[in-house]
Amino acid sequence: MPLMIQMPKLGHTMTEGTVLKWHKHAGDQVREGETVLTVETDKAEIEIESPAAGVLARVLADEGVVVAVGLPLGEIVRAGESASEAAPATAFDKEASSAAQNSAAHDAASTSTLNASAGKRVVASPRAKRLAAERGLDLSSVAGSGPNGLITEDDVRKISAVGVHAAPSISPAAAARPLVASRREKLTRIQAVGARNLTASWSAIPHFVQMVRVDMSRALAARSAIKGSGGRVTITDVILAATVIALKENPRVNASYSEGERLIYDEINLGIAVDTPDGLLVPVIHDAGALDVAGISARAAELTERARSKQLRPADMENTTFTVSNLGASGIENGTPVIFAPQAALMFVGAIHDQVLAIDGRAEVRPAMQLAIAYDHRALDGASASHFTTRVRALLEAPDFLGLNATANPAAVTRHREVTIDAIGDSLKTRVTYGSLSWTLSAEDASGPDPVSSFLGALGSCLLMSLRVAARARNLTIGKSSVTARANEKGHLREIQVELQVETGAGDDQLHRLVEVAERGCHIRAMIRDEIAVALKVTRI
Repeated sequence: MPLMIQMPKLGHTMTEGTVLKWHKHAGDQVREGETVLTVETDKAEIEIESPAAGVLARVLADEGVVVAVGLPLGEIVRAGESASEAAPATAFDKEASSAAQNSAAHDAASTSTLNASAGKRVVASPRAKRLAAERGLDLSSVAGSGPNGLITEDDVRKISAVGVHAAPSISPAAAARPLVASRREKLTRIQAVGARNLTASWSAIPHFVQMVRVDMSRALAARSAIKGSGGRVTITDVILAATVIALKENPRVNASYSEGERLIYDEINLGIAVDTPDGLLVPVIHDAGALDVAGISARAAELTERARSKQLRPADMENTTFTVSNLGASGIENGTPVIFAPQAALMFVGAIHDQVLAIDGRAEVRPAMQLAIAYDHRALDGASASHFTTRVRALLEAPDFLGLNATANPAAVTRHREVTIDAIGDSLKTRVTYGSLSWTLSAEDASGPDPVSSFLGALGSCLLMSLRVAARARNLTIGKSSVTARANEKGHLREIQVELQVETGAGDDQLHRLVEVAERGCHIRAMIRDEIAVALKVTRI
């Protein structure tokens, strides 16, 4: 029995797709898994592969037409089979029809535009239409070179080169002049379908929004520590990881509403809104609950790149259970999000700015941001939703889930590294003051460490701290560790010998890499990199 290639349904809201290009023609041999045609859905351009080896017997939908989900696009026959007698699917171009109707209505209401070919249906591919709109070209009199006269993108480029433009307009008397747009920009299919779906969501879902301000001091400090140890994690990745933990603890938010029931999902499929030239796309990190922050970071980076290069697969955008939209990078501080049905919630993330916060009864300037979470009131009440909202904030304000110490006073991370040094009498001694702390350095006796020994201690401490940060970022266990640092006793400091002793079950290659990252992440080591040689020896305890 011949195999039908049908318009796939990619997502809950998809009802139709556009045939962009046939890569095979009727009568061509095809291999199983070979790309036969490309269609444009409401979310992306998708390549459709042959379900079996055989011959493409018939093409049932021409390029440029819009086909309803489930209707046939083409027919594959295998050895010993013959083509069926089924009639071609009814294909329709809703967007072109709608555009023609709108244009006719506009011309009937106003004499501002004269078009000799009014009412003529323009048959063009979606890309050709977009390019023509961008360049102000009138396609009504253009003969297309594609199948059945379809105007292609190449046709538009050719007529653009010879200077074919939109029909001239005639302005009526100023006293009766209506408001006329200078140009019309046709939405991309992604934008048009997104507008339709969001309108339906806003109309059908009773939204309520909860907003909180988040002190991001500790989250930023933790992210900087990971970055300093060689990790690649953005602040968005940290927010996504905190969201996943909060969803695990509040499973009713990882849900949807349907016919008087709340559908709760065990698998957390995290949608991440990505701005692309064709519109907003929401690729999905599937089973994000099984990933750590590094795994979430890698997956988010991969999906974002594929979204912007139009390489997303259908599976990359299916079955989202919760969406995060971060416009902080664009400088937007707050907003009212609209839920993507059928999800029960969506979180908007604003920009991080220095703000004055009340900390233990005193005013402090801290980096902070706004979170705005929209909920479906049919699936969640305000009290239930508040548990999730405040939990996300608590996780970001004390990000222990990153494996770093988040209990320290964040002011210690952001305060100025400023010390005061005073000479003591006529001796070779100084007193160093740092906040409420003070100590003495001496170059003439053993009453206190000399400046070089103090520096060696700082270098060793920095290396040990950086080593542990690097180990936590890689989920490696470090037991006891110590550093012995030596320098030449007299004259100009030329070389420092450092012996690092580590107790760990990590393999030799892992340990070697870990020490490299720790040395690179130590700021004090970086300060002397070009001036003083450091001979580093590593031994196991």
